[in-house]
Amino acid sequence: MKREFDELRHLPVRRVSAIAAPLAEIPDLVRFAAQEIPSLAAAEAAVMRVQAKHPESVWAFRRAGQTVGIYSMLLLNKAGLERLLAGSIDFADPPLECLSEPGTPVTAIYKWAVVARGTAAEGLHAMSRHLGGPLYAAANLYARAVGAAAKRLDFNLGFEPVRPGSELLVYVRMCNRAHPCAFAA
Repeated sequence: MKREFDELRHLPVRRVSAIAAPLAEIPDLVRFAAQEIPSLAAAEAAVMRVQAKHPESVWAFRRAGQTVGIYSMLLLNKAGLERLLAGSIDFADPPLECLSEPGTPVTAIYKWAVVARGTAAEGLHAMSRHLGGPLYAAANLYARAVGAAAKRLDFNLGFEPVRPGSELLVYVRMCNRAHPCAFAA
């Protein structure tokens, strides 16, 4: 079913909670996510640096106290967006100067790694709600879908290639879209 990412915020979150991950939990979250995304196994130090720089970069989805999902992102500043679009960010070790400072508006959000199968997908509703907040609402989302399931999910949430043939996808936030003009009859 196709549904806009920004509209997920209106859906209920009954079985899963989403919390910004404390630094002490990053190693366990990386191990959890690496079961679905094996390349993350080598990225623990980078994830720690990103979360230390901006403590709302990595979120854990929990059900009955157990981790059931993760949502990690690079909260980019203007320089970070420029480097993303130029294809010059090393996602295995993102440069900290590309990340926004906590408490400041984010220019763009790169979905770094998401694991949300089954009921954990409710965590996406919570993330849509959180990313609709004042520091994030105008920041378009970017992603590189790895695998057919991820690509299908991103397209169903409104992501499209940045340009034809590009692997980089963008979700233009609803507030950033041109509104059709109403014409008088």
